[in-house]
Amino acid sequence: MHALNTAAAEIPSYPELLERAKALVPRLRERARQAETDRRVPQVSIDELETAQLFELQKPARFGGYELGLVEFVEIVAMLGRGCGSTAWVYSVTAERAWLVAKFSERAQRDVWDVNPQARITSSITPDGRAELVEGGARVTGLWHFVSGIDIADWAVFCSWIRPDGPQSPPVATYVLVPREDCEVIDNWHVAGLAATGSRDVRLTDVFVPTHRMVSMNELKEGRGPGLVANPAPLFRLPLIAINPYAVLAPILGIAEGALEQYLTWSRERMLRHTGASMGEQQSVQLRIAEAAAEIEAARALILADCREAMATVELNQPLSVEQRIRVRRNQGFAVKLLVAAVDRLFSAAGGRAIYLDHFMQRSFRDMHAAASHLGLSWDVVGTMWGEHALGLKISTPAY
Repeated sequence: MHALNTAAAEIPSYPELLERAKALVPRLRERARQAETDRRVPQVSIDELETAQLFELQKPARFGGYELGLVEFVEIVAMLGRGCGSTAWVYSVTAERAWLVAKFSERAQRDVWDVNPQARITSSITPDGRAELVEGGARVTGLWHFVSGIDIADWAVFCSWIRPDGPQSPPVATYVLVPREDCEVIDNWHVAGLAATGSRDVRLTDVFVPTHRMVSMNELKEGRGPGLVANPAPLFRLPLIAINPYAVLAPILGIAEGALEQYLTWSRERMLRHTGASMGEQQSVQLRIAEAAAEIEAARALILADCREAMATVELNQPLSVEQRIRVRRNQGFAVKLLVAAVDRLFSAAGGRAIYLDHFMQRSFRDMHAAASHLGLSWDVVGTMWGEHALGLKISTPAY
């Protein structure tokens, strides 16, 4: 029997969950430097997220989850990002993968949550593997990069090429769900930013994956999936490729908001030796924080407006159109441009003190640029994609 729903009286409200996330921010900031050194999120932080019941946000209700919408998810992740960008990143990609697994068959979901209702999932959704069909499933081999959250995951989803109609048929990008023990983790995560995410490479070597733990990318791309029979909530009808980037965009928003919040406090307290006045009394500083704040608020407004529209669409039992999906992807990339500009502006206004490793600003700067390098948020890709569509041209990279 699968896990029963959590009693309604026991399900925390969204405002309560947001307050729990907010309460963690000071402690996440305190651990941020050590987390970087360790190259992983401290276990105590994971335990606090678990105690706060935050991993349940997008899990199906039938397995004890809350099925909260995109806006609520982005808000909670961004709040955590104010404390530690790496922690928010790992939390976000693992909490969101419950939504992804909800699109797999009911049997696959039960494989994950029947034995361990608190099971966490990570993924790498670029098609970096090859699979050979065998009786009852496929044998998968491949090497995937940037597998954020593998340190805390019980299961992982990878994308592999499969030829469903024999060796001569065209390959189909297919998502496969595998237990953590089938993964060989390669400890190669030595990086300049988001160091605590531990986004290491993972290799599968001739791993058997049963048919019920496979689903095609095209099906998920259109907002479909075999799991929707068991999980009919509108949330699970959102399309994968267009919506998945919010799992990494939300931490970026939080990094920028946290940088501004801390910069405002620091610039008030930072006294200039040659004048005796605070740094915040300089007009140049005031202008930079005004510009940065406007950029961050503009990015937030753009992100949340698209999230609201996407949720309103699926709540009407309608699919997101190609037009909507491409616009969402464009806006995701543009929001990142705004957030990077804001953090760069604050970093340049912080002066030489900001380059010390004990200063929050240098970490915000490095984490921001590491996060913005994510291919799924590349302005060159999504901006070109929207431009091609607007001009009636064939889309060269259909990442929507």
